[in-house]
Amino acid sequence: MEYLIYEIARLLRSTGVAVAISEVDDCLRLLKAFGPAPDKYGFCRLVNAAMIKTTWGEEYVLWLVELYYGPNPEFRNGHIQRLSGGSSLRASSPTGEALAFGSGRGLPVEMLVEAVLRNQPGLIYAMIRGMSLSLDPDCEDRETALLEFRQKSGWLETAVILDRRRMQGLIEETAYLQAQVILKNWDTLLREEIEQQLKKNMSREYFLSEMKKHNPRTAGFLDYDKSLEAEMSLEIQKLGRKLAIRKGRRRRVGKKGVIGLQKTLQRAVKTGCVPLSLVRLERKPCRPNLWLLCDMSNSVSRFSYFMLMLVYTAQKRYSHIRSFLFVDMLLEVTAYFQERDWNEAMLGLRTMRGFNLTSYSHYGNVLQQFAGHALPELTSQTTVLILGDAKNNANIRDGSEVLAEIREKAAALYWLNPISPDLWSSEDCLMEKYQEHCTQAFYCSNIEQLEKFLTVLS
Repeated sequence: MEYLIYEIARLLRSTGVAVAISEVDDCLRLLKAFGPAPDKYGFCRLVNAAMIKTTWGEEYVLWLVELYYGPNPEFRNGHIQRLSGGSSLRASSPTGEALAFGSGRGLPVEMLVEAVLRNQPGLIYAMIRGMSLSLDPDCEDRETALLEFRQKSGWLETAVILDRRRMQGLIEETAYLQAQVILKNWDTLLREEIEQQLKKNMSREYFLSEMKKHNPRTAGFLDYDKSLEAEMSLEIQKLGRKLAIRKGRRRRVGKKGVIGLQKTLQRAVKTGCVPLSLVRLERKPCRPNLWLLCDMSNSVSRFSYFMLMLVYTAQKRYSHIRSFLFVDMLLEVTAYFQERDWNEAMLGLRTMRGFNLTSYSHYGNVLQQFAGHALPELTSQTTVLILGDAKNNANIRDGSEVLAEIREKAAALYWLNPISPDLWSSEDCLMEKYQEHCTQAFYCSNIEQLEKFLTVLS
């Protein structure tokens, strides 16, 4: 059990879930306090309680526990209280032969039809629980597997018989519609069984890559699942607050940091010049002087949504952070964000004019506008951050000379690009040319990479 806890902690870390050594120790202490080795249910709750500190990490533990203990459909789907305990059933195949599962007693397909018509889901659930359906270890096509499971479980023939009886007028419309609901639930159970078996058959590498796709911190900005949007938004807001407070040059006495020799010696005077304790100096937080330019073109619309949230959260903390939007024109929205809440601001952007004339990004035009209106106000204390994919859509003017001016005048110029560095020189992307004039350019496709950039910025 102890080895399994260490292994789960290692796998969680590899998929982007932060697990501290103290949390692993807590888990080991809980395991000892538990007494006898817990079953799957108890072990899953134990690991969740000790290691998971976020709302979205619990499912990860479930997947990993199932990887080691084996899948258990009712554990995940909540059907256990509805299953008929100890049932031994058989169904008929489309050819009329019996489908054996359980102890081998037969269940004709007519009985399945009657179970559907009489609204007896417990019988169907018991059948799914007891059937000996299995996927080929190399199978990854869910639709092919679903068709096979429908045939073997009797679902297809049951559906055909119900349709035939309806056409013959042997079933009332209300009863038919109710039967379709039961068939849909039956189909859902087959899909869930397929997912469980796929997880069991998957290699560890593929399994971990799937877990990363469901991690809000490692899911890609450009292709994330919509179900993750709420969790990703919370993480972005945390980073926005972190962006608004940077560490300055001045230092103060703190628990961490470099040793302050002068203050250590001053304190040692009180103890006969014996330095009994070291004084450490940490950098004091300061208000950042940030200008953020955010690309709003369709090619990076999902990325822009989270970058706007980052800008909005940071700007709400300090009013001197300036924000600009652009597609083919530049528009400052600092005051706009300060006067509205997030939802109102996002609704207003749909009808806002002044930054999108053609719907095609034009970095050359945008940077020229920045040089004409904002560059004179830029100081050596200002950090400029550009958020976009650097696609200039074959426009002749690229504005790279303006980037050189910004870099020379500002404290630093950073660029965050959500597309892979392999594509930075392809087609109409000018990122390789632009990054020559930046302090540094970063590939930023998820929250984890964004957080790493913020550590550089601070």
